[in-house]
Amino acid sequence: MGFDLGYLRELAEDALEHPGWSGLSDYFRFRHQGLRREALEALDIFMAGAVTWPLAQRVTLVVWIGEKRMSYRGQPEAVLPVPLLRLLVRPTLEEWAAAKSVDPWPLVWLARLSSGGSTWHAPPQPFLREALERDPLFAPARLDLVAAVLADIAFHQHELPDAYLGDARADLAALGEARGLLAGLDDDAVADFAPRIAWARSEALAWLEREAAV
Repeated sequence: MGFDLGYLRELAEDALEHPGWSGLSDYFRFRHQGLRREALEALDIFMAGAVTWPLAQRVTLVVWIGEKRMSYRGQPEAVLPVPLLRLLVRPTLEEWAAAKSVDPWPLVWLARLSSGGSTWHAPPQPFLREALERDPLFAPARLDLVAAVLADIAFHQHELPDAYLGDARADLAALGEARGLLAGLDDDAVADFAPRIAWARSEALAWLEREAAV
């Protein structure tokens, strides 16, 4: 997975349109040019100021970064480098979650941005379950949790029929939970996830049947 240089150029241009974000624009511009050291130096200068911004201003920045990171198909560290995650993004999301104790969004963003990079990984499920404790009907958290469950089970099953890299019974319970989370969601979500849940369930059941026959 490489860098989408065109996308990094677009991020530099987009960031420049926001007051106070010129340092972040410099970071993306240098990354677009392949100048990693200069990019990280620009990022350090930007973060030194941004960490002192009011919470609402930092939340706007973090959600923007999150949306751009979700849309990026190259290496995640290009859009969300580790220093930015550790020193600004994650602390802001944690502060937001504490300040807005009934809002599920900061926990959904923690789930989305604290995993998936090559140099950091926090399981998304605990954040998503906490988000659903705040709002059991919150569709983004429900969809993300279904996706996370399926991703874990896909790993458990990827060596079938030779091996099952997990507990098939526990996976069946998780798939039952995932199927329940689809209730009330839009038709597109159900059409996407329901067949995947059914397939993973059939694979887990088949494995248990083979084990029982041994």
